[in-house]
Amino acid sequence: MTVYPIQSAALAAFDNEPERWLDVRWDTEASSGERFPARLSLQSINEPGVFAQIAQVIADHDGNIDNISMKRRTQDFTDITLDLSVWDLQHLNAIVAELRSKRPVSSVQRVNG
Repeated sequence: MTVYPIQSAALAAFDNEPERWLDVRWDTEASSGERFPARLSLQSINEPGVFAQIAQVIADHDGNIDNISMKRRTQDFTDITLDLSVWDLQHLNAIVAELRSKRPVSSVQRVNG
């Protein structure tokens, strides 16, 4: 079984085969006590303390950073990819919302697929 986000281009190959579709969802309540992986792509201003602010938001929300990749796009901006462990979609959305509110963070998107 392969799980695709609903907006995945790969799903077009299965348009004529509805018997191969199984709707699944990521529960909004953390009932199993299990964390789930999520990837975020951020663009931030390149200045001292920015990553500390990002990490603090995640820590304050009881998220966990599993992996990080940073690439300096220009002298002033950095692209950051974060692999997180979160409890559920509501948890991830709360982290994303607070990251977006930080002045040095210019954009945050969830990476699907």
